Amino acid sequence: MEVDKELNRGDGAKVIKLMTGGTLWDQWLDADALDGLVNHELLLAMQDGHVSLKGMRYFLIQHHYYSRNFTRFLCAILNRLESLGDIKLLLENMQEEMGIDGDNKLTHAELFQRSLRILGTHPLAESPLPQTVDFTHCIMQLCRSENPVEGLAALCLGAEAIVPLIYKPILLALEGLNVSEEGLEFFRLHIEEDEDHAITMLGILQRLTHQTPEAKRLAIQIGRQAMLKRCVMFDAIWKEVSQQ
Repeated sequence: MEVDKELNRGDGAKVIKLMTGGTLWDQWLDADALDGLVNHELLLAMQDGHVSLKGMRYFLIQHHYYSRNFTRFLCAILNRLESLGDIKLLLENMQEEMGIDGDNKLTHAELFQRSLRILGTHPLAESPLPQTVDFTHCIMQLCRSENPVEGLAALCLGAEAIVPLIYKPILLALEGLNVSEEGLEFFRLHIEEDEDHAITMLGILQRLTHQTPEAKRLAIQIGRQAMLKRCVMFDAIWKEVSQQ
C-alpha cells in the first residue's frame, strides 16, 4: 500500500525508477507527463477511496470506449511493420488480449464487461465524453501512421508501460467498494501482464530507432502526447465524478 502511494505521489523520475528499477524505461518515458498522469486528481481520489460506486461506474464506461479499440490499434500497427519477427511478437500480444492463447479463456473485453456487470452497469450506460472520443481518435491516428514508430510509441509508452500505475489506484478503489474477485480479475491481470507486453513493444521500438536519434526523440514525444491526451480525458471524467 505504501509503495503504491509513493508511486502516485513521487516526482516523475522517482516514479519511473520505482516502477522499473531505473534500468529500462527512464530513457523513454517523459518524466513530466508521467508525473502529471500518476498524480492526477482522479487517480489520487480513487487511491484514497474518495470516488463513489457511481463515479467508478462512470469512469470505467468512459475507459471502455477507449479500451474496446485496443485490438484495432494493434492491427493498425501490424499493418505498418515490415519485420516478420516483429509481427509475430505483436501477434502473440494480440492473442493474449483476445484470450486465444489458452483453453477456455475469456477475452480481455469479456473480463472487462463482466466487471461492469458486477458493478451494476453496462458499456453503453453513458455516452462517451468528447475528450474520450478525442483521446481514442488520437491513438488510432498514431497507430495508423505510415511510420510504425508513432503507433508503437503511443501504445507502448503511452499505454502498456503505464497501465500498472493507472490500474493500481482503480483496483484499490474497487477493493474499497467490496467488489468481488471476479470483478477485479481484469485489473489484476493487466497489472501483471501489461509490462511484459510493453517490454515486447519496446524491443521493437529499440530496433526501429537504434541508429536514428531523431526517431527515438519522436517516440518519446509521441509517448508524452498520448499521456497528456489521457490526462485531458481524466480531467473531464473527474469533473463529472467529483460531483457524484
